[in-house]
Amino acid sequence: MTDPRPELVLRLGSHAEKDYVKKVSQFLDGIIVGANLLESTPGATSSLLLSLCGAKAKLPYYIDPMTYAFGTYVDRATGELRDDLDWIKSDQKVTGKKETTREFKRSYVGLGAAFGSVFQSALAGDQALTADRFTNPAEVAEIVASVLDYQLNRIRQEFESDPEFREYTGTVPQPAALFAPYFYCEPTSESQWLTANLKLATAAASRGSAIPVHAVVCADRDVLLNSEFMARLVAELPTTGVAGVWLWFSRFVEDEASLPHLQSFRRLVSELNGAGLKVYNMHGGYFSLALSKHGLAGVSHGTGYGEQKDVVPIIGQSIPTVRYYLPALYKRLGVPDIERAFPAMGVRTPADFHEKVCDCAVCTGLVVNSVQDFRLFGETQPSASKKRAVQTPAAAQRCRFHFLIARIRERNRIAALSINDIQAEFDTARDGWGSQPSLEGNASHLMKWRAAIG
Repeated sequence: MTDPRPELVLRLGSHAEKDYVKKVSQFLDGIIVGANLLESTPGATSSLLLSLCGAKAKLPYYIDPMTYAFGTYVDRATGELRDDLDWIKSDQKVTGKKETTREFKRSYVGLGAAFGSVFQSALAGDQALTADRFTNPAEVAEIVASVLDYQLNRIRQEFESDPEFREYTGTVPQPAALFAPYFYCEPTSESQWLTANLKLATAAASRGSAIPVHAVVCADRDVLLNSEFMARLVAELPTTGVAGVWLWFSRFVEDEASLPHLQSFRRLVSELNGAGLKVYNMHGGYFSLALSKHGLAGVSHGTGYGEQKDVVPIIGQSIPTVRYYLPALYKRLGVPDIERAFPAMGVRTPADFHEKVCDCAVCTGLVVNSVQDFRLFGETQPSASKKRAVQTPAAAQRCRFHFLIARIRERNRIAALSINDIQAEFDTARDGWGSQPSLEGNASHLMKWRAAIG
């Protein structure tokens, strides 16, 4: 007898990713879009969701309201508490002039207007919302109503406002679940923020929607080691009345996390599931899929990224090279490092590669004449703006499609595996690929995962 199969929900980060989503959509359990993307490109996003999730495709979808963006946060660069909302601004050109001015991004201005007076006042005063703002029941009710109504009606409104597409209004599907408004439990006042989030979740659940209401727990990874925070979460979240919860621990990287962090995450999943909640990891990878053995309902991530996400992005980071996902180690690695391990692993022909590395459609279509074809996953080209060569768009595309297929396969097969089976695969990977000099240090997570899921 197999366990329930965990859900795989893909997060759409931009419309540049729509081709990936379209090609694998039939194998997904859902798609999630951020409200900021919906506001910045309402027509394109609404049309895409209708095509993927309408009457024919019926792919479940979720809209992340992104309300946390209006709250306080800790600056990653300085470690200081910020309440100026600068991180949702951008440098914008002044009409008719050469200079720029720093203004709120149009998408967040739109969200502020849609979410009501509390958010509009935050933008008007350039002042982030704080945890003590959520004490007035009338304001809490207003926030909840606006945020839930946005998720229910924003796409429908977009079609209604366009005479050319108004006829499709009646075919717009409803979201699979509604997210209660949520804010980052930033470390300087995480308990107060937890209280505020629980109030918002309770108010959202009490509206009695026919669509399930889910909470989002958004906090720093180190709250996983805060016994008081964890105890409150386990005791109080189920009493809010929400049907599910999406966990998002900023800086929680599965293949870098300590064993205590991993064990605490597993206990939290198990205890919340035991209390009757559907539990998802909003940004997770294979370790999260393995936690389906302890009650995790599903996992979300992007198209080749997003298995972890910091609440506050580091401004100015360059776009990283899309590395090859090595299924045996459940990790993205550099192509040259993997290739150097081929001789010791007995990978000498394309057939060896397909047997011992990957036989997905992308890999079988690319590695044909020689195992040296594998280098096409890391193909580079000269860059006019950088001194070093950069990955070609084709190579990045190959890596992303390969990753998505590999993840879908992992989702498919894990239901039939026992915890002992998963642990045995970790042992095999450690002793094989993980023992190769060029991959040294890239398998240490396997033994922590092994201990954490036991």
